[in-house]
Amino acid sequence: RPAKPLYDETDVDKTLSFFDPVPLDEDVGIMAGIRLTLHRGGHILGSAWAGLTLEDGHTLAVSGDLGRPGHPLLLPPEPFSGADVLLLESTYGDRRHDPESGRSAFASVIARALARGGTVVIPAFAIDRTEVVLHELTGLRESGVLPRSVPVYVDSPMALAALDVYRDAVRERSSELRPEILARGEAALSPAPFLAARTVQESIDINSAPGPAVIVSSAGMATGGRVLHHLRRLLPDPRNAVVVVGFAAAGTRARDLVDGARVLKMFGEYVPVRAEVTDVPHFSAHADAGQVIDWLRGAPAPRTTYLVHGEPAASGALRDRIDHELGWTAVVPRSGEAVLVR
Repeated sequence: RPAKPLYDETDVDKTLSFFDPVPLDEDVGIMAGIRLTLHRGGHILGSAWAGLTLEDGHTLAVSGDLGRPGHPLLLPPEPFSGADVLLLESTYGDRRHDPESGRSAFASVIARALARGGTVVIPAFAIDRTEVVLHELTGLRESGVLPRSVPVYVDSPMALAALDVYRDAVRERSSELRPEILARGEAALSPAPFLAARTVQESIDINSAPGPAVIVSSAGMATGGRVLHHLRRLLPDPRNAVVVVGFAAAGTRARDLVDGARVLKMFGEYVPVRAEVTDVPHFSAHADAGQVIDWLRGAPAPRTTYLVHGEPAASGALRDRIDHELGWTAVVPRSGEAVLVR
């Protein structure tokens, strides 16, 4: 006490000095006898799944965070092409996305809150999720669901920095972006009037802004960040709404809200939850179970597929689907378990 950070900006700068950008779809030697090829992952801008060829000729593939084909900004991931061993994410291994119902629920909760004279707060991950939410809000602005008299705030320095990267990608016509996004340009990510809160004072000023508003702020699971200040202010008023737009892990405030918590503890005190809470997980950038199966389908079967990056129920469900639908050997490894790649 007090809790201190495990690292600071100096450590980050040192770490970045070790990064070496690698083009997609290019065979690169990373150390003696080991070759790497990165393929478009479709999860966030710059994401990739990796294929490794080891010194003895064995191959290993790592899905990383696998994108969904219906991502509104990014092209889908390149299909899996096979490997001796596959490490596969299983975040949504037991779920199916329903983007149409998700978009409808998103529009409905915003319309209800604004009709009550309330404000909508959207906890959103700073990278990619904020851009997807802004794209959706742009559509609602154009359709009239979100009146131009209602400002949209983005209150997260990291999210705004990531938004700048996406805007640069649009201007540079990145090959990862969908053609329709490139055609629309930066307007696809700007539900004007759009107000950026970069400084602490600009964040504080949102509290005194008159009238209803939409506030997009991180962190997405409400474990920290500026969104907590907005939740503390807005949760007690039933006119307001909170929209959870992605995966909410067990033990986080976002999961507590989704599970119907009537109070949340933050800043050392309990805050009553009287605002409307809506869960819209279909905004997630991760592929759902069926989309993962489709990504695998058609590739030669690995000797073993290891399900990682998922809660136990999700990993187990995806293991069973891979076994039953593809006939592949799939395993949920134990924490700390070691296996041979051969």
